[in-house]
Amino acid sequence: MKKLKLFGLLLLLFVQFITAQNVNLKIIETSDLHGAIYPFDFINNKPAKASMAQVYTYVKQERANAEQEVILLDAGDLLQGQPPVYYYNFEETNVPHLMAEVMNFMKYDAGAVGNHDIETGHDVFDRFKKDLNFPWLAANATNTKTNEPYFQPYVVIEKNEIKIAVLGLITPGIPMWLPEKIWSGIEWEDMIESARHWVNIINEKEKPDLLIGLFHSGVDYTYG
Repeated sequence: MKKLKLFGLLLLLFVQFITAQNVNLKIIETSDLHGAIYPFDFINNKPAKASMAQVYTYVKQERANAEQEVILLDAGDLLQGQPPVYYYNFEETNVPHLMAEVMNFMKYDAGAVGNHDIETGHDVFDRFKKDLNFPWLAANATNTKTNEPYFQPYVVIEKNEIKIAVLGLITPGIPMWLPEKIWSGIEWEDMIESARHWVNIINEKEKPDLLIGLFHSGVDYTYG
């Protein structure tokens, strides 16, 4: 994102239920990976300080802890950055996307769409969505033809009989940065209004024990 440092917001890492059942829940979240699959920076031709390979080492370690449940989430901006993702965006298009294959292998539970994912265009992000084995969320992205969510708005995950809802939102500032031909057919709604709408639906329909907001947003509500 040109003007803003994007981040994902996640709350509530420990949950205690009125049934007196204590559940340790660890939420691991990645954001703004920008194609950093390998521990090497192909652009600057040097080792990278962080990568998905290193994240997976940590995730495996945490999943091996029998005293806790682990949820693995991503908050967007996957498809722009390191050269390998560009290759699978625009050249090697007849096979599953490398980033999707890696995330499926790591067993992500859910992800939110980022503005740099939309930047790749419909051909890329529509195909990428199909390659994923987990929901790619953006409740405030509406299909203008159907008036329904273009992406899945939320997902319910069950861990140790605990019902966890994850609501995904994307910055609605996309029309300020990207030409409409890239994202035609999608309306980007205000995050706060959309959150209020979907939180009511989730609480009424799903009655989760825990609701997580997975947001790809800027530093304030202006999205500028």
